[in-house]
Amino acid sequence: MKGELVSVLSDDLDAVEAEGPRIGDQDLRSLYEAMMLSRALDDRCQNLHREGTIGFYVSSSGLEATSVGAAHCLHAEDWVFPSYRDAGMYLMRGGSVQAWLDQLYGNSGDLLSGRQLPSHHSLPGGRFVSISGTVGAHLAQATGCGLAMKARGDRHAVLASFGEAAKAQGGFHTGLNFAGVFAAPVIFLCQNRRLGAELGEPADREGSLAARAVAYGFRGELVDGTDILAVIKVVSEARERAVEGGGPTLIEAALPMHGNPEAPVARLRRYLELCGLWDAAWEEELRGRGRELLDAAVARAAATPQPPTDSMIFDVYAELPWMLREQREVLKRGYEPGDGHA
Repeated sequence: MKGELVSVLSDDLDAVEAEGPRIGDQDLRSLYEAMMLSRALDDRCQNLHREGTIGFYVSSSGLEATSVGAAHCLHAEDWVFPSYRDAGMYLMRGGSVQAWLDQLYGNSGDLLSGRQLPSHHSLPGGRFVSISGTVGAHLAQATGCGLAMKARGDRHAVLASFGEAAKAQGGFHTGLNFAGVFAAPVIFLCQNRRLGAELGEPADREGSLAARAVAYGFRGELVDGTDILAVIKVVSEARERAVEGGGPTLIEAALPMHGNPEAPVARLRRYLELCGLWDAAWEEELRGRGRELLDAAVARAAATPQPPTDSMIFDVYAELPWMLREQREVLKRGYEPGDGHA
């Protein structure tokens, strides 16, 4: 593990240029747009949850830099095993706002026809695996995916995103242990709210989660989770090591425990402004486009009917056995007590 917190963004443009990743102006603006849309989507979903329109939702507020930044580093063939809080990653992998909301509403536009708990998004075309309802279980799954790619000789990587609570689960130890022993091409990204990050004092580095990587035989990195350029730098380097056979990396993105959730977006906005890539008119345009997109998507999700009742028995057998065919007929005509069916 390196001996310092990795941070790039500052008002010193020369230092950012020297220490940060090489990203073109248009890509920087696109990253900012993605962070803004992720924040707007999260704000709207929180409101839908508060008013009782959707039954379950986990906010990703304040995590835009880690989620968007990490996804920016991946290639199309890489796999993502996300946490609940990765709306930005979902959008970056090609997911739409409409599909995100359809899943939360559980309507007939939902990929899984409303069978999955809200906030359990998946995206097959984006190699974005359905979120694990059991905290930390997906870390062992991510390692298995990485080992399968390694066995085939694929030069791709797996990114597994998780929160600090996962370290107390068996899946954390199992996933990291197997990844270390067999040099799986996996990037373990922990988005961790901690006091050190809030105070701007990474003094407890040696006791950080990233420091545990050495126990599993691989590299650990501690990065400023509100600094998207630092996240991109560290994750890009981890991906390069993974595809070159250098094994896994455990990255801890340190985030404020009680700090300003606007920090990730505000820090990139400040940098763009210093570079002459941001102005108030563009900001208002982004906010307006976001509102229009979300208004239309929410209205459509609310108006889309629920999945048909008999859809609950689809997607299990290629050809339905007789008992399911019979149950489907009962569901189609509507069940009434006393009609002879249990």
